[in-house]
Amino acid sequence: MLKRNTRLSLIGISCVLVWVSLATAAPKPKVWIYTDMSDKTLPGKNKEGTINDPDDMSAMAGYLLMSNMFETVGMVVTSTHRSEHKHTPDQAAWANRFYGAAYRADVKNLNKHIGGYPEDIGFVQSCIKESQERYQGQRQYTSLAPYDTVKALFDAARTTSDTINVLCWGSLTEPAILVNHCLATQQTDVLQRLRFIAHWTNSSLHQGTPDHPERVANCREDAQACAYLKEMALNGHIRYVECGAIGQAGIVSGSPKGADYYQQFKTSHLGRIFAEGKFAYKCVDHSDAATYWVLLGNWGVGLDDITSNGTNFPDVEQANEAAFKVWSKRIHAELLRRSLAAAGE
Repeated sequence: MLKRNTRLSLIGISCVLVWVSLATAAPKPKVWIYTDMSDKTLPGKNKEGTINDPDDMSAMAGYLLMSNMFETVGMVVTSTHRSEHKHTPDQAAWANRFYGAAYRADVKNLNKHIGGYPEDIGFVQSCIKESQERYQGQRQYTSLAPYDTVKALFDAARTTSDTINVLCWGSLTEPAILVNHCLATQQTDVLQRLRFIAHWTNSSLHQGTPDHPERVANCREDAQACAYLKEMALNGHIRYVECGAIGQAGIVSGSPKGADYYQQFKTSHLGRIFAEGKFAYKCVDHSDAATYWVLLGNWGVGLDDITSNGTNFPDVEQANEAAFKVWSKRIHAELLRRSLAAAGE
């Protein structure tokens, strides 16, 4: 006969196995990413000497390390109005080479040691990269013909019964055009299957002020688009989760510091991109990653901690910032664990 403690241990193991089985069987959140990310070897006028802030490069590498937790529906790069991009090479081709090669080199070990990763990934270039078009508030976007990446998201939402989580890491032009189109053509059922999760398009605490929380970089990029989406969220037409600056002021600020720590990531291809995408102030800047850690929900801050009506009250942002700061080292430890697994270590 088994001793009582042994039986309890086996029961505990069984419970864990059942939990793991249920967790594995649970549907993965569907994700669509809009990012202004571009090849940082292209010279630009910002303080890093690039066209776009390379923080999204680190955030994307982190996402790919975590991508077995999500069902990736689409990833749109260079969704930006920077005039320098009008004549730059196809940035989807760059992303598919740069990230695609790294991912394919790492995915075998990731699936061997962790599991659940898709065999390959793919990127498309934003429809506004060359046109530099900004959202026009007085216009009704009844046709999406000129906006192939907007139409791709529209089609994806129209043909699913699940929520697609649209992670917004830069300009809000494309999401605004999509929302306008759905309302103008009375296809509100599509909007019910979308949830927008944005990082730092509003903050009273960082860049913005209590009187003008919208005066932050990602909102200034296309102020009309930003104001429109916030209004539509407040009026209940869309779900819009405003993270504020909790990725920057929480995950990044609370992260381990020092080149030695991040050197450990460089044994895998994706880990190297994560560590080198934007290394500043003795740590990696991957602040837009807050959007997918919030979506996962069990790393300090979840969707229940943020309203879905586009508002971002200072006390809420401050509390979520503090929570992410506490959890930051565990977040980085998880990324490092996956990076080492990708390297076969």
